Amino acid sequence: MTLPRPSESGMTLIETLIALFVIALMATAGAVMTGQTLRGARVLETRGAASGELATALNTLSADLAAYTARLSQDSALSEPATAFAGHAPRADGRLILFVRNGWSNPGGAARSDLQRVEYRFESGALIRRSWFAPDPGPATPSVDETLLSGLAGLDARFGRADAWRSDWLSEGGEISPAPQKVELTLTFAEGDVLTVRYLLGAGT
Repeated sequence: MTLPRPSESGMTLIETLIALFVIALMATAGAVMTGQTLRGARVLETRGAASGELATALNTLSADLAAYTARLSQDSALSEPATAFAGHAPRADGRLILFVRNGWSNPGGAARSDLQRVEYRFESGALIRRSWFAPDPGPATPSVDETLLSGLAGLDARFGRADAWRSDWLSEGGEISPAPQKVELTLTFAEGDVLTVRYLLGAGT
């Protein structure tokens, strides 16, 4: 009498291929999820850094404009007349705002004025703060440039007194051509977001 052969144990080729296919799908899904997580972390890190840069820039603007003093200032290296305030939206050469501020700290105890000539510029998508160590700089007076914001798609400005706004404002001092009371900046970011901020100039006089 012949005994029946026991059924062979193990997986067929088709079952093996199906198992490998399922494993490949799971590995691909895991890789995609890992990549998305890493990209999300990078985006959050970038936005966090950009938010810090923006907050620093706005605080610097606020401090400078609040410390405005109505003093005529002239750069002897330029042919421009002395002005107490110059505002543009911005000018072709990049100039946005030019004025003199007070309250410049003197931690080193050097014998110099606490007045500082400050200029804001918009160049190649960057908001730049330029400052001189004197209100009337000469050819040898050093200046410092600081990039406050970068990657801007656009920047617009206007300057106002009461309900009147102008895109250009030139104050030569005195009652005839007073400085504006307020400054409005509109920042357009590369992503299309728009932020409008307003500041009082000095005491808003």
